[in-house]
Amino acid sequence: MFKNYFKTAFRNFWKNKAITGINVLGLSIGISASLVIFLMIRYDYSFDKWEPGRATIYRVYTKMQVGGNAGTNPGLCIPGQNAIVQGVPGIKLAAPVMIGPFGDNYTIAIRDVQSAGLKRFSKNGELAFVDSSYFKLFPRQWLAGSAATALAQVNQVVLSRSEMKKYFPGVAPENCIGREMIFQDSIPMMVAGIVEDLKAHTDFSSTLFISLKTWAETGLGKAFMQPNWRNVNGNEQLFVMLDPKAAPAHVGKQIEALFLRNQQDIDPKDRWSAALQPLNDIHFNTAIDGKASKATLRNLALLAILLLLLAAINFINLSTAQATLRAREIGVRKTFGSGKKQIMHQFLTEAFLVTVCAALLAVVLTPFLVYVFKDFIPEGLAAEKLFQPVLLLVLAALILVVTLLAGLYPAFVLSKYRPALVLKANVGADGKSRSVRVRQVLTIFQFVIAQVFLIMVFVIGKQIHYELNKDIGMRKEGILSINIPDFLKHSQSKGLVFANELRRIPGIQNISLNTSPPIRNGWSSTRITWNNKGTAEQIDDVHVRSADENYINVFDLRLIAGKNIRVDTGAKVLDVLINESMLHVMNLHAPGDAIGQFVKGGPADSAQIVGVVKDFNTMSLRNPVYPTTVFANKSGFTPILSILFTGKDAAVWKTAISKAGALFQKIYPGQEFEYSFLDENIKKLYEADLRLSVLLKWATGLALFISCLGLLGLVSFIANRKVKEIGIRKVLGASAVQIITMLSKSLIWLIVIACVISFPVAWYFSNKWLQDFAFKTNISWWIFLITAAGMLSMAIAVLCMRGLKAAITSPAEALRSE
Repeated sequence: MFKNYFKTAFRNFWKNKAITGINVLGLSIGISASLVIFLMIRYDYSFDKWEPGRATIYRVYTKMQVGGNAGTNPGLCIPGQNAIVQGVPGIKLAAPVMIGPFGDNYTIAIRDVQSAGLKRFSKNGELAFVDSSYFKLFPRQWLAGSAATALAQVNQVVLSRSEMKKYFPGVAPENCIGREMIFQDSIPMMVAGIVEDLKAHTDFSSTLFISLKTWAETGLGKAFMQPNWRNVNGNEQLFVMLDPKAAPAHVGKQIEALFLRNQQDIDPKDRWSAALQPLNDIHFNTAIDGKASKATLRNLALLAILLLLLAAINFINLSTAQATLRAREIGVRKTFGSGKKQIMHQFLTEAFLVTVCAALLAVVLTPFLVYVFKDFIPEGLAAEKLFQPVLLLVLAALILVVTLLAGLYPAFVLSKYRPALVLKANVGADGKSRSVRVRQVLTIFQFVIAQVFLIMVFVIGKQIHYELNKDIGMRKEGILSINIPDFLKHSQSKGLVFANELRRIPGIQNISLNTSPPIRNGWSSTRITWNNKGTAEQIDDVHVRSADENYINVFDLRLIAGKNIRVDTGAKVLDVLINESMLHVMNLHAPGDAIGQFVKGGPADSAQIVGVVKDFNTMSLRNPVYPTTVFANKSGFTPILSILFTGKDAAVWKTAISKAGALFQKIYPGQEFEYSFLDENIKKLYEADLRLSVLLKWATGLALFISCLGLLGLVSFIANRKVKEIGIRKVLGASAVQIITMLSKSLIWLIVIACVISFPVAWYFSNKWLQDFAFKTNISWWIFLITAAGMLSMAIAVLCMRGLKAAITSPAEALRSE
């Protein structure tokens, strides 16, 4: 029986090669897109599944009035002084950790055994300062050393196998113990342990571990370890393991109460608190520091479903459209005893074979789609992952789902034909009109989806153009930023020498030494207090920058009252600039009213306002303009040297950068010369929007391609059905345009209806997306007009392409087909 099903299916495929090819191609695109999206979703959901006690591991994070911070009070990271462990029952273990405070911007020097010279490494793995409790929560396989003793003393370091191979090539793990390493050219370290590289996916990817005592008791972190409950550093984090019998909600309330008790001097409405964040939430909570958004993953899954639906709709439309051509076959089969189930089995078999062919083609197309989605696919995920057993199971499941999705309705419709009527060429009148209506609805649905995607591509592109070109109150072009590497010594001596020497290089107009440019990715805020007619006033979350006298000139900040700041390293009262938003927060009306007032906060115990600058954006346009202060202080942590070039000649800039690099190597031997342009950094603030735009462009392209394939199939079917009518019309004098119009008119109306339906849907989703921006573009009427015109033009082109073939066919050949 099944053999006959397959033989009949292959005969039908060969007879209708074009329709079969359209179905296979459309389904293969939907299936391959679904496989790639499944890879991405599965990757993100595989993070941190390897920790033995993961169900009871939590991170203590800080809850602020606006948002949250992954870090906590630095005092909680001081070894032996953990107030949470001492004051909150239910906590089995606490592991403070300083995660990646320097990124990869630190140096390691190894003494060469033969030459006794130092070999420097400026590109290193992620660094973390931890103690033995860290490896109880996040255990590793120890190749040498012991978790209990390896990080117990100052200046001890533990390496992963990959780091060990880099620093000590060819040396066995046990022979690395006791070897010397020099951190940042100043702190001698001793290797106390070697751990195996972690193969599982994790957000805790540190490969070099220094004892927490080194951070707490040396110049590395001494200035940042004060037990101030209002001093929060996102790098200083605290992980806890709860007693299995403890209720997380109860422990969380006790931690919150502990934080509040230690802020009695703070206005209750301004107090910060803390909460427990489950380990399985860390990767997904983008409001804190998560790497992936569950909402984004859900949208990706929806995208995969929609692309599959579009392809399945093609199959349904073309299968039901062909029903009249196969009506006699069905009538004959029923006359000779075939039941309804057997007819359904035949058409489900055909759907299954088409889907299997599409799945095989999808495997071939997947590497191409991996490239298409490269901005969304994490490093390490590639097309060869398709051959994992779990993905082969997913492919099998997709084949089954698509077979049922695409084949069940056509099989149900075709199996209902009555043999007495179809053998008289009267194809069931009760079912024909219903099938036509279903085809019309499904075709409209296809083009509504494609049109919504197309409109959103235009809206997102318009918003990105707005983001990159809006006046943000500062200069963006021609500014280069260089990190100064000697910040650990809290000395700017080399930085000043470097800055002074740079001024002699042609092409450099001005230089500023500062903690960061005015706009950046991330928060840098403080509490500011001032005296308002004898009453102490304060505000949290004031954005703070530290800078020198050249700061406002380099970045072209517009001074509207007062004068520029002046750096005086011996002054007890610093100069400070405020922006207009800060002026309003202080309930001052005229900019001149702020001049001479004293404030406290940030790097200053006391500072005097000497000027007011026009508002400028300190973060991306998703955020409003915040109250901001610029202190006269260039000795901040991790200072940045900002260079303003003259003119716009790229060749002059390139020469100046080359000379700056040579000067950098002379002053900082062994350090990596790294720089970035401010306008490129600003563009990175909108990286997620740019990636979304690229994704939607490809999704729109795929949706349009699949929809047009279906349109091509339908017009081909109509043309094949009306071969005799077309021949007669041509004999009677019909032109090619009239023939094309006859074939296309009903389908064009469906697309017009789809455009009208898509407008409110697209407006709703576009407007909802734009709500995340404090500064946003408007949804222009011309977007709907252009996209509708584009959609209709594309559809007409497809229809004309096939209709023209029918229109130019010889009437004699058409009439001879009978």
